[in-house]
Amino acid sequence: MGYQITATERADGAIAPEKLAAIVRDIETIGFAVVEDIVTVESCDMLMGSVLEDVEKVRALGKPTRHEENTGPGHLQLGLRRHAPYVRPDLVANPLIECVVAGVLGDGAWLGFYNGNVNCVDSGYQPLHFDRPYSWKSPEDAARDGQSWPPPMTTLSCSIAFDEITVANGATEIYPGSQFETEVVTWATTRIKDRPDLLEKWGPPSRMTIPARSVCFRDPRMWHRGVPNTGIRARAMIAATYHAGKCKNWRGRYIQDLDPALSARLDADPTLRVMDDGQLGDGRMVFQSDVREVFDAPSLHGVNRNVRFVEDPERVNHFLDSHQLGGARIVRGAISPVDA
Repeated sequence: MGYQITATERADGAIAPEKLAAIVRDIETIGFAVVEDIVTVESCDMLMGSVLEDVEKVRALGKPTRHEENTGPGHLQLGLRRHAPYVRPDLVANPLIECVVAGVLGDGAWLGFYNGNVNCVDSGYQPLHFDRPYSWKSPEDAARDGQSWPPPMTTLSCSIAFDEITVANGATEIYPGSQFETEVVTWATTRIKDRPDLLEKWGPPSRMTIPARSVCFRDPRMWHRGVPNTGIRARAMIAATYHAGKCKNWRGRYIQDLDPALSARLDADPTLRVMDDGQLGDGRMVFQSDVREVFDAPSLHGVNRNVRFVEDPERVNHFLDSHQLGGARIVRGAISPVDA
C-alpha cells in the first residue's frame, strides 16, 4: 500500500510534515516508498504512447541495444522525448515529487538524470546489481564529514509509472534493506554474484509494484534487477534521478576534499559541475527551447531542475547519449535511434 495524497496537499504542492517524515523514514530504512496518483492521466497516456512508438523504432534496427548487451535482453534504457508536448510539468516540475526529494536529500538537490526505463514482452533477467556506490568508502571517511556508518544516501531514484506495474508485466525485483550492506563498498563492480550468503542475509526478494500514475522513490544502493515481462505489452516508466547539493560531479558523485577554489566557483554558479577530467563545465541536461515554460515556475522546495535549452536548428536527439553529459545528443538533422 502506498501513501495517499490529500486534496489540500495537491493544492499546496506540499505533503503534510508527519506524512513526509514517514515517507522519508521508509526510504531511509526499507529502501523505497510509493506515493500514489501524483501525475496526470493525460501525461501518462501521452508519454506511454510516445515510448511505445520509440520502442518500435529501436526494435526496427534489428539488433539489441548496448544496454541490453550489458544487462539483459528486452530491458531498454530509452531516452524520453525532450520537446513539446512531451515534457510535462507534472513529470519534471512536480512539487509533490520535489517535496519528497528535498525531504530525503535536503536543500539544493538537483535533477541529474531523466530517462525512460522499458521492460519489453518476453524479456530476460538482468544481473542483480545496485545503481550507485556509497559516497563514503569507510567509517573514517564518513566520520570526517560528520556522517554516520553506514552513510546516508546522496542520490534518490524516482520511478514514475505510466500504467500499473505488476509482477506479471515485470515489476523490478528488489532486496529491501540491502542498501545497508557495507561489504560492497570496496568492490570494483556493482553486481552481486557468487555470494549466496549475502542473498540469504538480505532475502527473500520482493517486487517493486507501482500503481499507475504513481511514483516509487528508491535508494539506488538497494539491490535490484529487471525480470521477465510476461504481460502483453511493454512496461514503461520514467527513471529520474536526483542528487544532493553536496554532490558536485556531473554524474552526481560526491567529491571529498574538493579544492576550496573550485568549491567557491561551484557555489557561485549552479550551472557548473565537476567534469570527469577534474575541470569545471556546464553540467545541465538539455531540452528543446519550446518547453522552457514548463520549467519556469520556481521550485517550492528548493530543487534545482538543472536544465538548459537548445534552439533551432539544433535539436535534441533523445535516442542517443542518455548516460552522457546533457542526457541526450544535440544534432542538426533527424531525430533517430541510428547512431550515425
